Amino acid sequence: MKLARINVSRKSIEYEEITPDSKFFLLGARGLSSKIILDEVPPDCDPLGEYNKLIIANGLLTGSTFPCSARTSVGAKSPLTNGIKEANVGGRPSLMLAKHGIRALIFNGISSDFVYILIKDGILSIHSAAEYKGLGNYELHSKLLEKFGKDIGIYSIGPAGELLMKAASVAANDLEGYPSRHAGRGGLGAVMGSKGVKAIVVLPKKESEVKMHDLKSFTAITKPFAKLLAESKEGFSTYGTALAMKVMSEYGGLPTKNYRMGSYEKVQDISGEKLHDIVVSRGGKKRLACSPTCVIRCSNSYLDNKGNHVTSSLEYETMSLCGSNLMLDDLDDIANIDHLCDDIGIDTIEFGVTMGVSMDSGRIKWGNAKKVFEILEEIRQGSEIGRLYGNGVCHLGREINHARIPQVKGQGLSGYDPRVFKGIGLTYATSPMGADHTAGCAIAGRVASQTKDYGALTENNGKFDLSFELQLYTTILDSMGCCYFIGPSYENMELVSSALNAMHGLELTRDDLIKIGVDILKCELEFNEKAGLGKNTNEIPSFFRDEASIPTNLKYTFSSDELKDFWKRLES
Repeated sequence: MKLARINVSRKSIEYEEITPDSKFFLLGARGLSSKIILDEVPPDCDPLGEYNKLIIANGLLTGSTFPCSARTSVGAKSPLTNGIKEANVGGRPSLMLAKHGIRALIFNGISSDFVYILIKDGILSIHSAAEYKGLGNYELHSKLLEKFGKDIGIYSIGPAGELLMKAASVAANDLEGYPSRHAGRGGLGAVMGSKGVKAIVVLPKKESEVKMHDLKSFTAITKPFAKLLAESKEGFSTYGTALAMKVMSEYGGLPTKNYRMGSYEKVQDISGEKLHDIVVSRGGKKRLACSPTCVIRCSNSYLDNKGNHVTSSLEYETMSLCGSNLMLDDLDDIANIDHLCDDIGIDTIEFGVTMGVSMDSGRIKWGNAKKVFEILEEIRQGSEIGRLYGNGVCHLGREINHARIPQVKGQGLSGYDPRVFKGIGLTYATSPMGADHTAGCAIAGRVASQTKDYGALTENNGKFDLSFELQLYTTILDSMGCCYFIGPSYENMELVSSALNAMHGLELTRDDLIKIGVDILKCELEFNEKAGLGKNTNEIPSFFRDEASIPTNLKYTFSSDELKDFWKRLES
């Protein structure tokens, strides 16, 4: 496997082989991007300047049949948090990139001339993207599919990324061909835009460069695990992540009205069950895989009432933050918001939190979907209003002088009330990534070991262990290229280490693998410390401590000192 380093200023490409004695040998995806950022990116640099680097990397298990192992990590210094950031995404291109023998693309420099990168037979070439400038992701992908064939993989940015808006996302095409999968968090689309890269096109490769050391042992490990996942996630496969809408509302932790409430009286109208009924009745698709090796298949294809495709993979976080959080109760409206965000290339989570703050301030009426659509078009055009809303919730809050902002380290909270879900409240406050549920999703039913008691959901007891362990094991899964839905648990670390050994001819123990995860987290915390995001930034907005949630009457109850000391666990 190799790294491809692209200097966009000089329009040059260099390749670096990853050998067994390379410092990158046991690093993939998030682990690889975090190590490169720590070693090669000045912590005080401008995230949209020439010294930041954008890393697009696949995992150590990507290219194999390990279930749910074909996700891409996109990493850089974040324009939203000014710290280290990784956002991962499913879709077609990660597995295809691995087949070309490429573990990561590393972009450095800066350019105002937009290009696209073509990858053919393991070789990269740079081409002018002048004809594609300004296009939304849907039109762009349509043109690229027409030009290069329907089986290509694509990473791209929309107008928001070109305009360097700090909530911009990186899109990947899904297995149906739509640009519906997004590395949304952290504004990494703006970093890609600063590099002048409009798209990366990966052509199919018949013979894979991914090597398997012991296929028989690998299959013996992974085949029963894939079967177990498919059977145990049946409800998830049927209803998708949207199944959580009613559940979170019943717990009182559904973001509603800018986190002023945790239950939504009209949740039934935007529930997973309602979504399922609409998709089926209109001839859409259920049980879609987000990536080629996905066995859980929790995605969907949403059509309008005339049978036209609107969006794919309508997920809980989008439905909650662009639905209940804004007091919107029409799934068609939410689906169209999702479509526009995907087309423009803006993170649905950050956008939903931003709109919630705008409505909370009185600038826009609650539930005004028409105004939401208008603002999205302003973002597309790059107008003054568009830039007000396209640069993240903290930018909006500063500009309109509104203090009640649900964010950590500059990034909006992603869909679960931290006063109710105590474990994820710790993850939000302490993760190097900012307020990101995927960093350690300690919500109802989530444990990090089958043999430990982490206490009641709404109590502090056990939650430091729960959040820490989930963050650690999720870091490892991210570095494998795996979806965290397979289970970030102590037990699964044994399975993952065994799969790595069979695939790469290694002799890793579970403890060795966990040590790799610890080292990755230390990399991320070290970079953030140098970038000015030390332990004092492990904090939650004060209104979560001061205001009791409705209807649970719960408050955020971890002390600031406890949050500052959270990562001392890495030293034990």
